[in-house]
Amino acid sequence: MKFSLTTMMMSVALMAGVATAYNPIGQSCDTPGGYGCSQDASVNGGNAFIYECASTDQFVYVAGCACPTCCVATTGGAYCT
Repeated sequence: MKFSLTTMMMSVALMAGVATAYNPIGQSCDTPGGYGCSQDASVNGGNAFIYECASTDQFVYVAGCACPTCCVATTGGAYCT
């Protein structure tokens, strides 16, 4: 099985529950009810935020966090620290 460096970096960031510079809002998803953390300069003033895969199969903004690295994603959801 082949993995690219980008795939490995994304996997490590997701496993660690760390917000990464990425804006999924409005993009399609296939796990309704799933939550995640992200951080992008164009959303929440550049601070981390929580997003959810909505029943419409699109990622939606849920809540903003207070700093760029203040979000943790777990298997049970996501929360601001």
